[in-house]
Amino acid sequence: MSTKISIVNVNDYDSILHAIKAGITLIVDTLPFDIRECKNILLKPNLLRPTKDACTQPVFVEAVLEYLKDIGVENNNINVGDSPCQIKSSAKMIAKKIGLYEVCEEAGVKFINFEQDIPVQEDIDGAIRLKDYYISKPVKDCDLLINLPKLKTHGEATMTGAIKNYWGIIPAGLKAKYHLVGRTPDKFGEALADNFSWIVKNKPNRLIIYDCVKVMQGPMGPVSGPMKQWDLILVGTDELALDVVALEIGKFKGLKYVPHLNNVYERGLGIGDLDNIEILGLSLEEARKSTPKFKVPGKFMTKFASFITRSIVYKVTKKIPTLKKKLCIQCGHCSEVCPTNAINFINEEYPEFLRRECISCLCCMEMCPQEAIKPKLRGFGGLFHSY
Repeated sequence: MSTKISIVNVNDYDSILHAIKAGITLIVDTLPFDIRECKNILLKPNLLRPTKDACTQPVFVEAVLEYLKDIGVENNNINVGDSPCQIKSSAKMIAKKIGLYEVCEEAGVKFINFEQDIPVQEDIDGAIRLKDYYISKPVKDCDLLINLPKLKTHGEATMTGAIKNYWGIIPAGLKAKYHLVGRTPDKFGEALADNFSWIVKNKPNRLIIYDCVKVMQGPMGPVSGPMKQWDLILVGTDELALDVVALEIGKFKGLKYVPHLNNVYERGLGIGDLDNIEILGLSLEEARKSTPKFKVPGKFMTKFASFITRSIVYKVTKKIPTLKKKLCIQCGHCSEVCPTNAINFINEEYPEFLRRECISCLCCMEMCPQEAIKPKLRGFGGLFHSY
């Protein structure tokens, strides 16, 4: 098996927007599907937190939307969305802060918070870590998934890019639970590979446009860290190939040192051998010459970050629904929409939240007609719970 990816240098074009469109054009004839026949297209950027360095640049969304318009795709067939981490933020809020929401409004396309819909329970064939698995409904429903990752280091996963960006298809509250099954960098890599396995087997129509214009590196990634100018954009359909090539450009051997890339490669979920990856546009050698080394966290740092995340951060910051009785009209709608039956309801009584069954998807909050349910950080009491 082989795959083709394109590499373009933004300095060879009059704008990043035109460089992105050129990268897509180089690869479009190799796509195993016709974009124009897709009726439900979802753009999935990386919206981690409301700082531009931590997110896919808004111009990437703008360029893709312009390209889709140029080839005749209707706006009502396109959505943009994500589900970031669950600490006091939503995808919509982040998109507004960095200017991405404005791009969507000007283009006339819908922006979606993945938490707005009830998550969908799915099975992953051969899952190692994610046995009880839910994904966001917009991802389940789309027939073309356009992945817009940004290359950054990652405290737990070593790096985040094309494969890791799909972690955002999981509704925010569930990320806490799924981090707990990945108790070491290797186990977390297996969880990431499980999640990616669902993508490969259920979303055959995928296009990845990789933001390597400014790359975040160092031990503080993916939240903050020194930014290095790479001025590169990668485009393709094989996420493993794109991650491997991106790291190869940065003089780093991804398959050897990144657990989730190695796990994906061993499962046969992508192409990781450079001999089987054909580069279009800028050559790999040219890209390497103009690019500084990608500096990732050491093994001790990734193990320490994994311990902190599973032992403290996600247990403390997990959001739980709380009821405002003054607003509740005892309609029972929250119980009806809960995907895990974690809310007991008896007519003319207040709903009862079953904490052990709650997956923190917060659909009850989103769907409550009276806005009587509010999210609350579990706090340090979460350190004493196994759920």
